[in-house]
Amino acid sequence: MTAAPIARPALRRIVAALVADETNRSRGRVGGTSGSVRIEDPFAWTDDCRLSVGGLPLDSLETVNAGAALYEMFGLEGLEQEAKRGPPSTVGHWLDDISTVLLGEDPRLTLMTSGSTGRAKPCVHAIADLLAEATYFASVLPQVRRIVALVPAHHIYGLIWTALLPEALGAPVVAASVLSFPALEAGDLIVAVPDQWGAIVRSIRRWPAGVCGVSAGAPLSDALAETVRAAGVERLYDVYGASETGGIALRCAPGSPYRLLPRWQFAAPINGADAVIVDAGGREVLLPDRLSIALDHGFAVAGRRDGAVQVGGINVWPEQVEAVLRRHVGIADCAVRLSGQNRLKAFVVPSGVGDEAALTADIAHYVQRVLLPEQRPTAYAFGPALPRNAMGKVCDWS
Repeated sequence: MTAAPIARPALRRIVAALVADETNRSRGRVGGTSGSVRIEDPFAWTDDCRLSVGGLPLDSLETVNAGAALYEMFGLEGLEQEAKRGPPSTVGHWLDDISTVLLGEDPRLTLMTSGSTGRAKPCVHAIADLLAEATYFASVLPQVRRIVALVPAHHIYGLIWTALLPEALGAPVVAASVLSFPALEAGDLIVAVPDQWGAIVRSIRRWPAGVCGVSAGAPLSDALAETVRAAGVERLYDVYGASETGGIALRCAPGSPYRLLPRWQFAAPINGADAVIVDAGGREVLLPDRLSIALDHGFAVAGRRDGAVQVGGINVWPEQVEAVLRRHVGIADCAVRLSGQNRLKAFVVPSGVGDEAALTADIAHYVQRVLLPEQRPTAYAFGPALPRNAMGKVCDWS
């Protein structure tokens, strides 16, 4: 029998992450919150098990929601086996059905991401492209004995680096979090986002030789990269990409320019302000960022064209947050920026005279009701007018 393009262990990890995320949402525990639960060891999620998260079996509604998410990602509609056996009831049944679908011509995955409106939108990827990307990364990495995964496998970054790449390398995966970190060993590759890297280097004091890392999902500053390297990480890779495209470019941080992955090249004429990349099939993609592109096509990222910032790896639009804040009766005007702690901060012009502490508490209660966690400012400054520079434009504040 022909093997499915995604090996079963990798598929198990992807499915487990997706089911855990969907169930957490059903239980009102959006990923990363203190009450969220996950499948700690997806490889112990055996074929004869029924779907469960955090040791609890899924109820009927959670099972329907998890099934809908799996149908959406893997395109399971119309599967012939379902009519013969009925809906999948165990982990093994789900993996069997998904593997059967993936044996079809030009199999694809649909991943969900947030667009400029904050609404989830589907991003369809050819599995051949994702496998080629993982194979390329495997070819440029030093020897990897184990992958320490802090990111979920059902999003594009985790899918490639913690599901497909381990199969390409023949390396085991260890699930981890900042608060539950395994003892590091030589040859470990840590897969994390920048916020996690900031916490990791504060909590680990001794690093064995030969530990490398990769960062993606949000901009990695050279300052943080330098801190990570100084802490003891031998080599740190920084991936530039998006849910819509997968990986676009790679660099060794800090200081090195990004280089396009073999799949992509810049479309002519090259324009850093509105850079377009094109793949071998002629597909063109307008990049969301402004680039500073050198003559040898190495580049640096100069900021988003649409004004978005990333909080915890999630796109947030400060202008949208400002609009929501201005609806508060106590706010005459406001400005929102990304703080040095990678959370939002707000400068508020009060609509009247009153106690700033009381207004801060009232605003905090308001944003708890109307904004998502990543959209909520965590620091407030007050003044009679917004801070402006000599040109009259709103500027940053300390």
